[in-house]
Amino acid sequence: MAIEDIKKKVLVTGGAGFIGSKLVHVLLERGVKVKVLDTQAGALRTETNPNLQFLGIGSESVSGGMADRDLVRQAVEDVDVIYHLAINWNGHTWKHELPVADLFNTNIGGTLNLLDAARSHNTRHFILSSSCTVYGETKTKIVGEDTVCNPELWEGDVGPAYGILKLTTEKLCLLYYHQYGLPVTAFRIEYVFDDNDAIPSSSIIENLRKEETIEVKDSDGYGSIHVDEVVQAFLSPP
Repeated sequence: MAIEDIKKKVLVTGGAGFIGSKLVHVLLERGVKVKVLDTQAGALRTETNPNLQFLGIGSESVSGGMADRDLVRQAVEDVDVIYHLAINWNGHTWKHELPVADLFNTNIGGTLNLLDAARSHNTRHFILSSSCTVYGETKTKIVGEDTVCNPELWEGDVGPAYGILKLTTEKLCLLYYHQYGLPVTAFRIEYVFDDNDAIPSSSIIENLRKEETIEVKDSDGYGSIHVDEVVQAFLSPP
């Protein structure tokens, strides 16, 4: 949904995080009223725009935020669009600190709370921040929406649980689309960086900035995208 079509407010879950805060800033700059559902203020702690409303700040990550059904219903009220970026995971090290069962209870349960509230309040669009980790190990170098997803076979960083979790939330969104007609869009995002990020192949980015030749050996490349481009994708009409 284009920003011009937003008549009421938008909700950004995980809005205080890396991608979420960038999205919130752009929305506020364009005059949109924004609700943020998060357990901490994070990158938005100094934001004073009167069009910004926080919910869930200071609550527990496992039992608060999107895991709190009543709080979710309050957050979704009077909202046109939901950007669901929240995830209970340690994004700094990509290692989860909670048992897998607790991670799924919080994240899957929280997503169900959001989807159910979105259906009840006739939300016009539900946008999910998913991940390319849903593909797991593939036999082809080119992947698309029809590529078979095997996240459980992934042995690299972040581990298989992350991809399984993301794929599960995708399927829940699709269920609400087919069962209730809730408009949903899932973005499968690769590695996200910004201008200050020392990404693993920072030399590649530096060569790009200098317009120098880049040599990537077979099986040595990976996908990455600047955070501003992710935000632009979220704000583009489906």
